[in-house]
Amino acid sequence: MTSAIALRLAVTLVVTALTFLGGFPTLGHAALFINEIMADPASDWDGDGAYQYRDDEWVEIINTGPEAVDLAGHGLRDAASTTPRLLLEGTLAPGQVLVLYGSDAVAWQQSSGATVAGFSLNNGGDVLELALFADQQVTVLDTVTYQDHEADDDRSCGRNADTGEWQLFDALNPHAGTQEPLGTGCAPSPGAGNICAPEVANEDLSLDSLKSRFR
Repeated sequence: MTSAIALRLAVTLVVTALTFLGGFPTLGHAALFINEIMADPASDWDGDGAYQYRDDEWVEIINTGPEAVDLAGHGLRDAASTTPRLLLEGTLAPGQVLVLYGSDAVAWQQSSGATVAGFSLNNGGDVLELALFADQQVTVLDTVTYQDHEADDDRSCGRNADTGEWQLFDALNPHAGTQEPLGTGCAPSPGAGNICAPEVANEDLSLDSLKSRFR
């Protein structure tokens, strides 16, 4: 695993065993899920000092199971791709989340000889899959469909840590429309549990303050 990805492994203390059982769908023995997506970044989310749309997209995955998961062979792809946009390495401990940036996908694509396109998350809505690629077989572990309004500038969408309900985290770009999921006023939280509480939603948050909180 690259040091950049390893440094972004964060233990989510707010996610309890009860949350794992009640807040996430059950897919047999699968313990890995897509937890949050930033499909239309308008800021320097990967922290490299420069905004680049392709590189600053991000996807967060979570291990909701009671045991560590070997990430070898696991990858992310969108509905338009038959091959992974990024293959993972290392292990993910119980309750741990991993943020993967478009720049990580670009680095993997360059090193593996794949077409360099990042995650290629569509702003008008898309389908994202977390899958296991092994022995020329693809086993889809989790599928998330997000809509156009969930992919506006610096909005993320993700699972509520308590209920598993898909929510819109729009503190940096409020959604005043009636299309569901409705705006919550809560902030994107790369590397941390998706907690949406009134005291958080009512804060005047900037991107810099979010980065200092979650990194």
